[in-house]
Amino acid sequence: MRGKIFLAAAGVLAVLLGGYAWRTQTARQQAPAVYFKMAPVDPRAMLSGDYMELFYDLERSPENWKNGQAVVFYAAENGVVQTAPTEREVKVFPFEKRLRLPHQFYFQEGTGTKYEGAAYAKMRQLPGGRFLIEALTDEKFNEIH
Repeated sequence: MRGKIFLAAAGVLAVLLGGYAWRTQTARQQAPAVYFKMAPVDPRAMLSGDYMELFYDLERSPENWKNGQAVVFYAAENGVVQTAPTEREVKVFPFEKRLRLPHQFYFQEGTGTKYEGAAYAKMRQLPGGRFLIEALTDEKFNEIH
């Protein structure tokens, strides 16, 4: 009897996790891409592989931000997030003088030099306001692979 209950619980858990993954991937594919201009980046190495610490131009002036209140930025025609008003709003929540954006980009060990010239972080905003980083790009929006 315990074995059947365990298998039923494992099956329900697998269905729930699979549904969550499918819903997240679908939302990511449907969300329009936005580009956040990056400030100088810091390549580092960890035990689990290489990553780059990201810092964004928009984080240079956090004096008017309040935790829990969305900061409204705007996406230009080319998708670059800026402070100048346009029709397309991009809301980001701050937390302790940083925006709630991905601040680490992981890459294959030993390939860090090709990301040194990255200028933009290409992201997609999921429902609920969470951002997923898709790629780093150069000044001409070419993805770096």
